[in-house]
Amino acid sequence: MARTSGRRAARGGRRAFRLLTGVVSLETSWLLLPSQAGVQPPESRTNDSMKSVAGLVSAIRAAGGDAGVSFGGYNGTELGQSCASASALAGAYQSVITKYQLIHVDFDIENTALGDTGNELKRFQAIATLERQDPALKVSLTIPVTSIGLPDTGKSEIQQAIAAGARIDVFGVMDFDYGLTSGTQVGSDETVASDVASQLESLYGWAAATAWSHIGITLMNGHTDQPSELFTQATFTSLLGFAQANHAAWLSFWSFNRDQPCPAGAVEPWAPGTCSNISQGPEDFTKIVARYAG
Repeated sequence: MARTSGRRAARGGRRAFRLLTGVVSLETSWLLLPSQAGVQPPESRTNDSMKSVAGLVSAIRAAGGDAGVSFGGYNGTELGQSCASASALAGAYQSVITKYQLIHVDFDIENTALGDTGNELKRFQAIATLERQDPALKVSLTIPVTSIGLPDTGKSEIQQAIAAGARIDVFGVMDFDYGLTSGTQVGSDETVASDVASQLESLYGWAAATAWSHIGITLMNGHTDQPSELFTQATFTSLLGFAQANHAAWLSFWSFNRDQPCPAGAVEPWAPGTCSNISQGPEDFTKIVARYAG
């Protein structure tokens, strides 16, 4: 799967590129540990999944841009839950970074991995090692949210990063799947993102502008896993303006794979992984996100 982003051109010196519809970057997700693999990183295995990652990264670079890789996700086992030590974990992450010559990595910590404090500390110790080895490496942390911003487990996770001395360049706010209970989708998403900004101010002692410069707003096009939520093209356009007004680090969405209408007559689940399940043209949402300039 690929997450599509429009990023501030100034962050990290990343070159803007115009792949397909003008999007600035694509993030391939997720790299997980195969069953019974121990500490062996997924990149060391030869399978169709890893060949697909390599092919996608190569295609993006051939078009003049770059791609990041995300470790974790809701399902499966993230490397940090299997590697016995921070040094072994850093080595596993580094093998993926080296194989794909990455300048940006994301850690999408969800489900049982979120709140697993021992492995969280180990993970951030490994990230700190990666950053010492390559100070230019850009690191983002993707966190699920509630209707009032970060959950306690999310705040605790960030405190673990601080304790380990790991620098997080962007906090990817999953501004969906929290369950809309009142108001509009736009208004609720704006409130959630603003709550996260206030929480980062408290955690780091940052000014508001600094907090926003570390926030990446991630949306989900069409139907989400929560029946109360719906993101239309108009929703994205409104939130584009909100992100630009606050100079967020990025505006992105899950996912490029879903940015197309569902096949006519096909019976789809509520939130399918291959289409948005609403009325749209091909890449409507990508085109909106690609307009983000910070």
